[in-house]
Amino acid sequence: MFYPLKKRRFLPIFSLIVFIILSIMLRFNSTFLTMIDAVVAIIIQTVAASKIGFLLVPAYFLKKFWIVWVLSIAWAAFLRTLDFKVGFWWSLACSSILVVASWGWSLLTFFYWDDGPVLSQWMPAVASVVWVFLLFQIKQALVVRLPVAQWVKKTIEVIMVLFWIDLAFAAIVDYDFSSITLIGAALIGYYYFRLTATVYIRGGKRLQQFFGVDGKI
Repeated sequence: MFYPLKKRRFLPIFSLIVFIILSIMLRFNSTFLTMIDAVVAIIIQTVAASKIGFLLVPAYFLKKFWIVWVLSIAWAAFLRTLDFKVGFWWSLACSSILVVASWGWSLLTFFYWDDGPVLSQWMPAVASVVWVFLLFQIKQALVVRLPVAQWVKKTIEVIMVLFWIDLAFAAIVDYDFSSITLIGAALIGYYYFRLTATVYIRGGKRLQQFFGVDGKI
């Protein structure tokens, strides 16, 4: 299902380390991150109120968690129609683990008791990180296979990145999310995709046995 990934040995680990550092800084209310959040929020709110703010309108709907979850299921079903039965179960299982892990990390890092339970942040933003994982799947399994010129593929990839940024902007405007949680979503989503895709590529036969299915790998 996936072509071999480009060799970027240290970039996924670097993404994970930066994510953990940002989580810790956010947990202890880093003044530096607070300043960045304030500046980013002002810029994005200004853009949203301008004439080009209409570009965010579709994103206000698509940023919702249930939307990306339904699309993740639809993507997995699409893989099954292509006879990637292992890919179907892999995609569903990895998406589910990602959601649970994101909730778990947020609880571990940002949950505290102050005359009652308080969860001060989501890190990463759950819907955003699932979008990252879904878009990486589409890129690696579908876009790279398109029988078109390389520049067309690069253009599609740029559009996918801009689409995710649009979703992130909408989340900041609508939910008042910290921009750092969205950066965290991009970092951990990239790391998680590289990790799980590597497992799929190297252990496809074992996954086939584990899920008890046949079909293409």
